[in-house]
Amino acid sequence: MKISSAKRWLSEASGSATFMEGSLWSKMPAWLTGMSGPEPRNSYAAPSSNEHCSVGRLTETRRPPEPPPNPTEPVNHAEIGSVIDEMLRQSRYALLLRPQLIRNLTPEQASRARAALADGMCLVPEGQVVMRRGVASGEPGKESVTTDGPQLHVDAYYLDRFPVTNAQFHQFVASGGYEQMAIWDPEIWPALLDFVDQTGHPGPRLWRNGRPTRGEDHHPVVGVCWYEAMAYSRWAGKRLPSDVEWVKAGSWPVSIQGHPLLMRRYPWGEAMDRARANLWGSGPGRTVGVHEFPGGVSVGGVHQLIGNVWEWTADCYAPDGLETSGGTVHTKMKSLRGGAFDTYLDSQATCQFQSADVALARKHNIGFRSAIHLSDLSLRQETYAEEPEEEPETSLAEDVS
Repeated sequence: MKISSAKRWLSEASGSATFMEGSLWSKMPAWLTGMSGPEPRNSYAAPSSNEHCSVGRLTETRRPPEPPPNPTEPVNHAEIGSVIDEMLRQSRYALLLRPQLIRNLTPEQASRARAALADGMCLVPEGQVVMRRGVASGEPGKESVTTDGPQLHVDAYYLDRFPVTNAQFHQFVASGGYEQMAIWDPEIWPALLDFVDQTGHPGPRLWRNGRPTRGEDHHPVVGVCWYEAMAYSRWAGKRLPSDVEWVKAGSWPVSIQGHPLLMRRYPWGEAMDRARANLWGSGPGRTVGVHEFPGGVSVGGVHQLIGNVWEWTADCYAPDGLETSGGTVHTKMKSLRGGAFDTYLDSQATCQFQSADVALARKHNIGFRSAIHLSDLSLRQETYAEEPEEEPETSLAEDVS
């Protein structure tokens, strides 16, 4: 493959050759140099080691642009097509649907990317959500009570319909994702060599020889820490959802004028139904495929928000009753939502319950799913690349007149 022409297309399309990396890039040293994974406009990133964790902190990754490509070098569209095919196979359609790239796709290529988005993600509309929390009663022997916080506005976003699977994460591993430093938080670089499977290969803790257990390709990936979930999401052109976004997708609030905001306790309604989720006593005692327990789907079409695996979110954990100032939380714990196959209590498997673990935890029951803001995507057909129309020649008579 001739690298330079496809590189020029990518650079022109994105405005910078630092826009993305992937399995093709990792095999091309000249292409890999200086590249970075995408950092969404409103992404949630980990703070540096000397910072407190600020929930919802906006970050932006900036790197020096590469020299402009040779304008006389022709673009090989066959190469570009193979790159696009590879990205779609890797479920990296979110990259192709960004304004920097979609205008350079053909209508057919853009249509395939849109179809992949519709198949893999659910659109959660903008709206209000109330984050409920337990607050200590202050009296010995009495349990905490649940109180409602203020209504928060959430912009429209897309959320993965299913947790990220072993097969999807294997694409990341096989492409050299653990070697692509630009998609990892700098604070965790010294620990990357520790992120290995049982045989010492890069990958989730419970894998062997760089691969998941046979027959579990479509199970949620587990044994990955918060930083691994963040890196995969960036590689895919997405990010981790915030706590508020996760709760909104599950409870699917309904706003009726003159009435309190209606929010579901579970994605399917107000009452626990263990036939709808892989929890303790209702499943096989281990993870199952992401397409199982279809009765637990949310109103918007998001599966397994409750049960199967806990899910990392982008935010830090705020202990019950902890007062924060300006969204700053003095903790290094990361938020977990949804419960898992070994969750025993019904009260821990609701849309509002929040758990947490240290960011480096690589446990057998923690996975994740990714999100992306609607405003970060370009979905209108008129944004596709079209050949410029030739301007009609002006006659001498018209010019004189």
